[in-house]
Amino acid sequence: MPAQILLFGHGVPLSDPVLAGLAVRDVTRLYRAPIPGSRVAPLLEPFLDPFVRAFLLGLEAGAFQDASLVVIWRQGAGALHAYRYAQELRRLGLVPALPRLHLWNRTGGETEAARAFDATQDAALAALTAGLPRGPVLDREGPLAVLDARQAAGLISGSLAFAHRLKARATGLPAATETAGQTSGPRLALAGAPLGSDRLHRWLDRQGQLVLDLQGPDVPNRYPLERMLERRGVEILVWQVDPHDDLHGWKAPATHALCRRLGIRFVDLGYIPAFASFRDLPEVLP
Repeated sequence: MPAQILLFGHGVPLSDPVLAGLAVRDVTRLYRAPIPGSRVAPLLEPFLDPFVRAFLLGLEAGAFQDASLVVIWRQGAGALHAYRYAQELRRLGLVPALPRLHLWNRTGGETEAARAFDATQDAALAALTAGLPRGPVLDREGPLAVLDARQAAGLISGSLAFAHRLKARATGLPAATETAGQTSGPRLALAGAPLGSDRLHRWLDRQGQLVLDLQGPDVPNRYPLERMLERRGVEILVWQVDPHDDLHGWKAPATHALCRRLGIRFVDLGYIPAFASFRDLPEVLP
C-alpha cells in the first residue's frame, strides 16, 4: 500500500495510535536539491536548516503530490518554519496547492489543560484521516529495540545501524536488524544536531565502535543520558552541530560537564553540515 500520509518533523511518532494502520512515511531527513530555475530557493533565508529547505524544495518540485495529507510535527526542530513558509509559498502560488498540510502539536504535559490540548490536536488529525483505509498495525518498536541492543553490544557498525533507521523512517516499514559482524576500537557515542547522511557515521566507523547514536532518528531514550553512557561503556562522546543550528548547541555545555564527571572524553567537531561530505571531516578524531 503506497504511503497516504507524509510526515515531517524530527521525532514525529510514526506508531502513534492516531496513525495506527495508516500508510505513512517520514520525509524529514530526505535531501532535495532545487529544481532548475527554482523560484523558491532564492527566497529561503540562510537561517533555515537543511531539512526545512529540502522539504520546501520538495513541495515546489511536486515530490509529495501522491500523498493524501502532509502532517508537520510541531515539536520537531524547524517544523514551524517549514509549515509557515509552505503556507506563504502557497499563497504566492510558488508551490502546488495540494496535498493538504496539517500542523500537529502536542505539549506532552500532565496537567488537565495540557491533556485537553493534546486531545484536541489528536482529534483534529483523526478527523482528517477518518476516510483513509487502514491496514494491519506494524510493530516498529520491536525491531528498533533489537537494532539498538545490537548496536550497544558492538554487533553492527554505526553507519549500517543509521542506514537501517533512516530507511525505516523513509519507507514507514519496520527497521531492518541485519548486522555485518563485531566492531572494534574505542566505544563511541554521537550527539548533537540531526544528520541526513551517513558520511560522519562511516568516518566514525574507522575511529571505533559507535555504540550509542543520540542524534536519531528514533533515539534510545528509555534511560537518562548518564545511565546510557555508563551502561554502554562509552569512552568518547563526539559532538557536532549543523552550521545553521540554533537549538542543539545549547545542550553542549551540560553534556560536556556530564562527560567530564564520568571520565568520558568529549570531542567537539564543531560545525558539520547535516548532509556532510568527507571533506567536511578531519582525518582522525582530534
